[in-house]
Amino acid sequence: MKVYAFLLVFLSSLTISAQKMLQYELKVDQTFKVEQQAKQHITQDIRGVDQIIDNNLKSTMQFKVVNVAQDLITLEMVFTHMKMTMSSPSLGELLSADTSIDDDTDITSKMFRGTLNIPVTMVMERTGKIRSISGGEKLIASMLKVANITDAATIEANTAQFEKQFGGEALSNSFEQMTYFLPAKPVQVDDSWKNTYNGDLESKNAWTLTSYNEDTYKVSGVAETTMSNIDENVMMVLTGTQETTINAHSKTGLFKDITVEGSYTGDTQVLAANMTIPTKITSTITYKLLN
Repeated sequence: MKVYAFLLVFLSSLTISAQKMLQYELKVDQTFKVEQQAKQHITQDIRGVDQIIDNNLKSTMQFKVVNVAQDLITLEMVFTHMKMTMSSPSLGELLSADTSIDDDTDITSKMFRGTLNIPVTMVMERTGKIRSISGGEKLIASMLKVANITDAATIEANTAQFEKQFGGEALSNSFEQMTYFLPAKPVQVDDSWKNTYNGDLESKNAWTLTSYNEDTYKVSGVAETTMSNIDENVMMVLTGTQETTINAHSKTGLFKDITVEGSYTGDTQVLAANMTIPTKITSTITYKLLN
């Protein structure tokens, strides 16, 4: 019986040692740069004719760790580059903006340049859950300023629109898609856990630790999603799925690269025209740690 009890304790200790606490382990003044690329292919059936739009967004973000507490990490983020194109096979190029090109005639490029080097402060739990974001209002004010928008009504209308992309809640929901994939308890290879994202892209995520060693680990995820964009003129609601692959550093928790493949279908309702447009979106989003 003593030998049997010893074996139980030994095997139990092996199980415990195989479990790993995956969390962010960052140090004050640590810096890192992230490149995001998002490709979106939109197909809308307008009275039997397919209207296709391709959106491409590329941005670079610089992060600096400014405070580390027991449960929370505070980071400062600035955008250092942003580029966006929108095109259609039938309509040609609809939009092209690049902050690296000094074009004062293009209002969109000027607005994007207004987002550069404006600090945003992010407080993050060690799982990657964003606790709070501040500074989004400074991004929006800078965009309006560089575009020389001074009319009060226009400022109000644009501020409401920009809040959907650069407001604190929108930034928090966006950043969580590249940070919030870690479990709240120790896991071992093949263990799974769940979390949810909120915002315009709501998703119920199921994650699995697929491999682990002292240097790197891999997490895969599948999700059921609802994509929505609702305002006074247009209401779009799509449902779908996402598949995510993450390669990360074991020592810091920072990802090396993330790939998110998504497919969503549903309807876009144009309220003023009383029109319902079947809509499908496929997307690929990648995040890459540059240093």
